[in-house]
Formats: sequence, C-alpha cells, structure tokens
Amino acid sequence: MNFDLVIAGVGGQGVLTIAAVLDRAAHEAGLYVKQSEVHGMAQRGGAVSAFVRMSDQPIASDLIARGRAGLLLSVEPLEALRYTHLLQPEGWIVSDITPMLNVPDYPAMEQVYKVLYSAPHLVAIDATRLAQKAGTIKAQNVAVLGAAAMHLPLPIELIENQIRALFERKGERIVNANIHAFRKGDSASRFTSALLAAGVAGDRVARVVSRIHFPPHPVGGEQTTASCQRLLGPDGPEFVARVLEHDELVRLETLEAVTP
Repeated sequence: MNFDLVIAGVGGQGVLTIAAVLDRAAHEAGLYVKQSEVHGMAQRGGAVSAFVRMSDQPIASDLIARGRAGLLLSVEPLEALRYTHLLQPEGWIVSDITPMLNVPDYPAMEQVYKVLYSAPHLVAIDATRLAQKAGTIKAQNVAVLGAAAMHLPLPIELIENQIRALFERKGERIVNANIHAFRKGDSASRFTSALLAAGVAGDRVARVVSRIHFPPHPVGGEQTTASCQRLLGPDGPEFVARVLEHDELVRLETLEAVTP
C-alpha cells in the first residue's frame, strides 16, 4: 500500500497541525511515513504546503511526483488549485471554500469556484463556519481533515485519538470542539460521496454541500435519498439556486423544506 497526500493552505491555517496528526496516526497504524518540509512562506498569509507519504513498505523519498497524489487536502480554495497537477486522475480534492484574500490580485470567487467545482472527485465544505458552529473557528483545519478522513488509509478512530492528544492541554472544551468539527467534516464527505454515487452532477453537489450545516454524525439514509431525488429531479437547478440564496448554512432538516 502506498498513499501520497498533499496538504495546502496559507500561514496560520494549521497545515502543519494536519500533517502532525496524520503522521502520528500513521505511525500508530504501523505504517511508514515520510513528510516533506513545508514549502512556501510559513508566516501568516504566505502559501504553505506539505507532502505526506504513507506506505506499508519503506519510503525512499518525501517528494510527490506529478500525477501521483491520491488526495489533495486544502484549507483554502485557491491553494487547492495550485496543486491539482500532482493529483491522480481518480484522486480526491477536499477543500474549504472560504478564501484567504492574502494577495492583491486574488481572482473573483466565482471564477475560483467554477474551476474548483469542475473537479470530478471533490468535497467542498464551508469548514470555517462548520468549525465555528462546532465551538471554535480555529478548528477550520480539523473540519477539512474530517472531510478527508474517509479517503485516507487510516482508521478514523486513530485520527481522532491524535486530535484529542494534540489539544488535550487546552482543555475539554477545545478537545470536544475539534472532535465535533472533525465529525462534521466527515459527515459532509460521506454525504457528498452518496450524492455523487447516485449520479448527481459534481458541480451541483459541491455548491449544495458547501452551504449545509452538517451534524457531527453521518446523515441518515432517508435524508440522503430525499436530497438525491431533489437534485436529480427536473427542478434540481432551481433547488440549488434557492439553497445558494441563504446567507447562513442550511440545516438538513431545513433543506428539505426549500422549494424552488
């Protein structure tokens, strides 16, 4: 087993925290791990990335070649686009949709979303708001990690164990907030995969999922089926447009009441 992961973001968003959690979880799982040094400027606002390679055999290099990464995990949408050339054709992108407007010529967000949402295997979440609703906006990176969890070769329990260990010194409230953020991200990812498997267009899935307030547990089968039917139905585009009109994240039970 070989698995290559690219983690991207900007300084201050916790890229290194994600890498540390995964490194320790992989060691606990008995895997070999190599992680590259961070590329880019580590100060707040500068682009940051890290390569994490996991295998059941010794790993020679910490670098990831073009087209070899199985997963691109990004805490910032434009940074996700920066590394797509490293992704396998069947690889997944998991990204927060909240921009960090750290450069004067940052593209218009609709242009960024148009490119990002065209990816065939994408989990797009509003990790910043999900983290805030979980108890701390600083858990944005952990929410993105949660959305990536089902696509990693690691048991979720091991990842959660490392999250608890990392934040234990900050107290129970912070630990619980991070675990809830992680589980909200995981819920969003599983919901996304179910919609894509049902044949819902990826762009439509990304736009709707990015506006949902997910619970810290998997979405029920009935709710998932109902959402698939709405999105695949003749009023699917209008349904998406109505969801996007909401300024705040929409709870799933409220989503069912949205009418075109």
